[in-house]
Amino acid sequence: MKKLNLFTSLLLSLTLGATVGACQAQSDDELSNEDYDDIAAAMSGLLGTSSGGGEVGSMADASAMANSGALANAEGDSGTEIVIRAGLSYEYRIDCFDIAGGLLDICSELTDSADVSVDWTGELDTPRYQSSIQRTGSWSLTGLQSGTAELNGTGSFDIESSFMAIYRDVERTLDLSYDAEYEGVQIDTSSHTVVGGTVRYSVQGARLVERGDRNRDGNFSVDAEVNFNADGTATLLIDRTRSYEVSLDSGEVIASASIQ
Repeated sequence: MKKLNLFTSLLLSLTLGATVGACQAQSDDELSNEDYDDIAAAMSGLLGTSSGGGEVGSMADASAMANSGALANAEGDSGTEIVIRAGLSYEYRIDCFDIAGGLLDICSELTDSADVSVDWTGELDTPRYQSSIQRTGSWSLTGLQSGTAELNGTGSFDIESSFMAIYRDVERTLDLSYDAEYEGVQIDTSSHTVVGGTVRYSVQGARLVERGDRNRDGNFSVDAEVNFNADGTATLLIDRTRSYEVSLDSGEVIASASIQ
């Protein structure tokens, strides 16, 4: 009986020790306020760039191309177009349909809806943000004959990014993988600007921090939601605890707040 008690006590001690060690490891991987700021900086660089690219630039491209009359070929397919901005290649394949749902030979002012495939490849280089990007996505555009079109769809990204942190003079490096869902994104059909709607991102990442001689790395997973505003900004919400305001023209974070 005494031997059993001794064995039980030893087993309990080992179990408690392992639990404490696991909790400590988990605590070490928890995201700090600075980590959230860095994720926001990396994501804002994806949303918009000063060169007119990024997420909102691609949405504007898709809306404009669907009405441009520039995409066509001899087989009657709506065609493919490639745009280069800041070293990054944006490739669009678009099928355009009239208001009755008929496939058009040419994307033109008759387009009412469109199916869009979007690929990004290459190296994006801006003053505050450098990254290597692979991206694929599939969007549907409807209501192009009205004043406001609606965009829905999915996308995925693999990004290796280096950027200056917000609120402090530190260069950061993050490797990120995104899955994105676009829900009711509103695009003004005259200016081709994004004025409303939501994108939801599931983000897996690895971080590397350089501060003097100290390096710290680790993995993380966050959920993020972007809500577009009509004034050229977007609200970025990460894990429902951190909120940031982003300029869609430059991709820079212009304000932030914690949510209690």
